[in-house]
Amino acid sequence: MVVEQPSLSTTSLRRSRFLHRAELLRAWSMSVLLVVIIGGIFVVPVIVPRGNLGEIINDVALTLILLSGAVAIAEPKVLHFVTIALCIVAVVLRWLEWLVPSSLSMSLREGSGLLALILVLSIVATRVFASAGTVSADRIMGAVVLYLLLGIAWAAAYEVVALLHTANAFAGGDLHAKGPARWLYFSFVTLTTVGYGDITPVAPAARSLAVLEALLGQLYPAIILARLVSLHAK
Repeated sequence: MVVEQPSLSTTSLRRSRFLHRAELLRAWSMSVLLVVIIGGIFVVPVIVPRGNLGEIINDVALTLILLSGAVAIAEPKVLHFVTIALCIVAVVLRWLEWLVPSSLSMSLREGSGLLALILVLSIVATRVFASAGTVSADRIMGAVVLYLLLGIAWAAAYEVVALLHTANAFAGGDLHAKGPARWLYFSFVTLTTVGYGDITPVAPAARSLAVLEALLGQLYPAIILARLVSLHAK
């Protein structure tokens, strides 16, 4: 029995189709990630009820953000594969805590989620500030995504600090609820340097995080505008 081997032209055509689909995925990935993040930040906190159902919906939102981030950065590079694997681990640990609740699993899930967000943020930043290319819609979308990811990552960091320092890390606000989504409000208020003062960092680690986030919130718009202008001038 003779098995026909695919011709060179057929192989090239398949490869061309694969590259075309990968390019389409890359072109739309930032837009999809931006929509998911906006939904997680502005829609979910408004519609979710209190209690376990609200926490489940919050976890669904963060899961979608992590998975969308993993898809958005899907490229044949080692760091990208590591980031995708860590995003999957973070999602598994987040949902495992509902099945096997314990203080260890809570710490692991928040820590792994924070690390995954940091890696996604780093890779998106690399794409936004890359020296090659021009000012495109994908790059502008990436700049907005990067800014929002900063707020989400800091919210997760505040949650980790609150877990490590129990009730002594922050003062004021609804500090008895679980999950990094509960810290989104404080994170973005700090990032935009609005500072309503209803939640106050008390622990040294919390204060350092708040100061660093406020500085980034001031510097980021100036840096990204300078970068986009320099690319447009080339």
